[in-house]
Amino acid sequence: MEERKTITKRLDKMTEKNEVANGDSKSISKKTKSSAFFTKTTADREKSIEEKIKLLHGNFFGKPIVKFEVTRMTDVWVPYCYLEYDFKVERHIVFKKKGLRKQGEVAVVFDMNEMHPFQYDIYESGDIPLLKSSLDALSDKAKMIKCDNSFEEIENKAKEYIQFKVMKRFYGSEAKLLLRKKKMFYRPAVEMEVIYKGENPNMRYVYLDEFGVESEHILGLKYRVDNNF
Repeated sequence: MEERKTITKRLDKMTEKNEVANGDSKSISKKTKSSAFFTKTTADREKSIEEKIKLLHGNFFGKPIVKFEVTRMTDVWVPYCYLEYDFKVERHIVFKKKGLRKQGEVAVVFDMNEMHPFQYDIYESGDIPLLKSSLDALSDKAKMIKCDNSFEEIENKAKEYIQFKVMKRFYGSEAKLLLRKKKMFYRPAVEMEVIYKGENPNMRYVYLDEFGVESEHILGLKYRVDNNF
């Protein structure tokens, strides 16, 4: 009996391998079903769109300044990447061989669709609140925007941003950066196709979550830099 059970288990494993190799859809869906992180939708869609359109129009004594036409609106998931680094930097001091050394953590949130990073304050904001779901479930709700750029390109731009916007700005020199954490996630948004003066269309995004990707407020960042050095 024990020998028969062992043989049956081996045959089952061989069958699973053959099904995957031969492209059996049921087997593959069970084995390769992938998931993704995303931020929760919290904003009212219509109100958010209305506020975005007002912002794009501009305002001069209550009257819109910029004229444009919205030709299409699509619910989408926009790809982002969270990158966190350990850094070591030395601030040079005149007439001294050794400067003041500083080490810590610095993070950016990278817009993988428009290819630009934002400073993210991990000390003040903490971890990004993310949920997890299957890609199939997310794609059923909205269109998934794809990123054609490599992670190498994304990391190079993130490092360049950190060196010039943070390290050189506050420490006067570049730092040694070591990637300690990376996490890709999606943000719910409405993609608006906007045409100015009948010319080429531009894409604008109305985000529907609570996650703010803004550049670090200069005074707050400077205070923490100066007091933690």
